[in-house]
Amino acid sequence: MMKKCLINIAAAGICAVLLSSCAELFQEKVSMGTGYETASLTDVVIPKQVIEQLDSPSQIFVSNGDSPSSITVSWTPVRGAISYRLERAIVTAANENGKFEAPDESDYEVIPGTSTSSATLYNQTSFTDTILSQNSMKYTAPQYSYRYYYRVSAENSFKGYTPSEFTTCEEPGTLFAPPTEIKATTGSSDNKVTVSWQKSTSPTVQEYSIYRSENENGTNATYLTSVKSNMTRYDDAIAEQNRGTAYYYTVYAQNRSGVKSCAGALAMGYARAEGAPPQVTGVRVTNGRGTSTKSITITWDNAGAVNYAVYRSSSKDSALTLLNANVTSTSYPDDKNLSPNVYYYYHVQAWTTKDDKKIKGQLSDSGKTSTAPAEGFILSPPETVSISKGAGRLSIAWSAALGTSDEQAAYSYKIMGSNDQGGPFTDIETVDAASLGLPFDGLYYHQISSAYSYFKISTLNAAGTESEASTVTAPAPFAPQSISVSRTANLSSEMGSDFVYNANEVFPVKVTWTAPSESSDVKGYIVYRSDKKDRGYKKLSVGNDEKTYIISGNTFYDQNPSARAGKVYYYKVLSVNFLDQGANYSDVEYGYGAITANQYMREYNKTITNSLKKLTLMHKSGNTAKLGQESKSGTLGGTLSYDAHVSGVSGRVIMRYESYADFYVHATGKIDSNPLDSTDENTLGNAGGIYFIVTGNTNTSAGMDTNGMMDGTVDCRGMYPGSVVYDNVQIKGGAAGGGYYIIKRDGFGPENVNWTVGNE
Repeated sequence: MMKKCLINIAAAGICAVLLSSCAELFQEKVSMGTGYETASLTDVVIPKQVIEQLDSPSQIFVSNGDSPSSITVSWTPVRGAISYRLERAIVTAANENGKFEAPDESDYEVIPGTSTSSATLYNQTSFTDTILSQNSMKYTAPQYSYRYYYRVSAENSFKGYTPSEFTTCEEPGTLFAPPTEIKATTGSSDNKVTVSWQKSTSPTVQEYSIYRSENENGTNATYLTSVKSNMTRYDDAIAEQNRGTAYYYTVYAQNRSGVKSCAGALAMGYARAEGAPPQVTGVRVTNGRGTSTKSITITWDNAGAVNYAVYRSSSKDSALTLLNANVTSTSYPDDKNLSPNVYYYYHVQAWTTKDDKKIKGQLSDSGKTSTAPAEGFILSPPETVSISKGAGRLSIAWSAALGTSDEQAAYSYKIMGSNDQGGPFTDIETVDAASLGLPFDGLYYHQISSAYSYFKISTLNAAGTESEASTVTAPAPFAPQSISVSRTANLSSEMGSDFVYNANEVFPVKVTWTAPSESSDVKGYIVYRSDKKDRGYKKLSVGNDEKTYIISGNTFYDQNPSARAGKVYYYKVLSVNFLDQGANYSDVEYGYGAITANQYMREYNKTITNSLKKLTLMHKSGNTAKLGQESKSGTLGGTLSYDAHVSGVSGRVIMRYESYADFYVHATGKIDSNPLDSTDENTLGNAGGIYFIVTGNTNTSAGMDTNGMMDGTVDCRGMYPGSVVYDNVQIKGGAAGGGYYIIKRDGFGPENVNWTVGNE
């Protein structure tokens, strides 16, 4: 529409001289000649409002304790959106102050399974994120303590709208957590069993349901009762004939919707029967506080009984595990499935028989909450190890191995390296804990000089016993260098048939970089894109498949389905090691794709149309009043000169632009004359951030029959360098009525664009 106004008004200026009556051409509808389109002048002054970037969802809602297996995410719909991109970040632990810190935006990833091939949720404003399967819903699942953060962006790639900014949940989602630390008294009473628990961490609990089973695995449990959410114990009265019988209790939380949590831990409990032996005392670990990698030995005082049963609980699981029901001495070596980095607690029960019936004594008071717990652990490697690279050196940080501060001070740590993730590993250095000083934030720090790619650490005690090794870790590679992003590049020779434009008629961009100077530990790279320089980055997948993110080479072609003309995009690249870990990003660089010849005409014409609004003579109503000369300045510089005159039986209008510019292009994609700010790119197009700077002529000539031609070439600088040639645009019946423009984009061959383009 804007381009047509240029031609029509120019032709109409001639018409006003040559014809006796052309006033009707400047009414609300401008005649385009018999058989041709008509256009409203008001369309020039008040252009149609179009969506360029979608609004963000105004709110996002995340469930908190509604389900033991899933989290429901919903959000407000957005006008113009047909799909939404949903991403999730998981925070697995609280900080030292017990608070869960909001994740960094680089921690967000597409939720696996949101679609078979992408993160797109079509025509949906809610999603159920299944965290745990039915078989995984166990009280030991760590997911019950995690915090799940979500963010959502509105999309419409079919129409080429720029996706909205992400809306992020203010509070994280959580699963409906079961009660923890479930315990039952073991012979401390002769007429009841007291079941106790720690409350569920979920805020939605309405009540707790208690179940009892006579089977060690908890099957065929009987419902006993439910208590209000402020209760944390229940007394189960035991009939005389059932005293001494072991029962196995569990507790469920139930929320306001009637949904039950998964079952808490099974807790063995029993009431003391008449004639039961006394409670065992003096249970202690005599060889098993980091003294061995395979066993823990406990002893206890003789309770005057011949038979003992030994049980175990742990820092990972409060449930009692029966290790041996028939111990006849006062010591026991435990070597059953012991894991590193776990504290174990031991409980002993004396028992006897009477009338062929086993009578159990009270379980020893030696568990985790005892004043004198029988606590032991096998010699363990550091639970966490991380490595960062410096100039010629590596800094290794690791957590202290299990033990008291005195026990930890006696340890030493062996650092090992290899150039193969699977080993073999070579000893690099052994460091005494005493030489490292006290842990800082729970970690030891040490620097080494090593050319190895992979590392692990083991712990040695004072006797020289060595633990198993920690998990293998590797330093994050150095950042990629020399990132470059193409701007209006013709990539057809590189991309072939993949060099296609999107719904906004914008072509892909090319992102390149060089490997860090030390790159032997680099497996590949991940590319991130945002429409803002300092935030909002999204990890990009190869071919937009949302599956393959790590790139082995040094080139990435971004086929951004929502890229649009006049919008810059920012990129950064992360190098990752062979464990898919990385921490060091490249510098941020911006770029943008080339646009089609048709779209070039539309974008260029924004400046041309705006310039015509400033002219006075062209818009006068009198026929001869349109003749004459005038000059107008561009808002950002340059001039437009107008000269309409008659020569013999022909009329001619000369329009001359000299470095004329009206609009800056802002990083947000907004095109206006407002000054650039710190978020904008003032080097954009090497034209001071100006969208189009135009120099050249757009002239019109016509005869008595109101037919003629346009002529002239306008050269363009700015965001999209090139030129527009008018020599083939026809004037018919006093208006544009045929022909084409020739568009010459830098880096592309000339293309013909139909004279109607821009009238959409």
